[in-house]
Amino acid sequence: MGQEIQENRRSRVVMAIFVHARGFSLAILKDALTVLGAYNVVLHKYPIRNRDVLRKVKEKITFYLPELVILEDADGFGSRKSKRVRRAISSIEKYAESKEIPVSKYSRNDIRFVFKAFNAHSKYEIAKVISENVKQLPVSLPGKRKSHEPEHYALKIFDAIALGITHYYQS
Repeated sequence: MGQEIQENRRSRVVMAIFVHARGFSLAILKDALTVLGAYNVVLHKYPIRNRDVLRKVKEKITFYLPELVILEDADGFGSRKSKRVRRAISSIEKYAESKEIPVSKYSRNDIRFVFKAFNAHSKYEIAKVISENVKQLPVSLPGKRKSHEPEHYALKIFDAIALGITHYYQS
């Protein structure tokens, strides 16, 4: 383990987790514009099971030891999460609380409210604002998709980072 990672584990970090249909995305933030790590964990086993998602999240929480876990509010305005994803979010929340790690939740509407100040309204515009202002991203912003194309999987990392930035701007 490198010296930088060891120092980051000892520093106070926030973990933003964005659960989606194919797995989850994770961002480790030191502040609103400092991302220490970002991962897109896509589970390739079908059917995707919440126990597999929770196992991988537990590994990341054990490794990074965050002071706070941030999740999407699946019951909030603007959320279109499936029942399975809602249960996964609930399981992650219960696990974090069992480890005495506080949890904050923000809805899609909260994220849009924060990024409205940057004149970003769509998911792509939000990702573009993040890529322009956060320099140490592990992925570059994919091109804007056409209406007939599916969303690029790398955009899920930007969803997790957007959750973290929303936390810092609203707290």
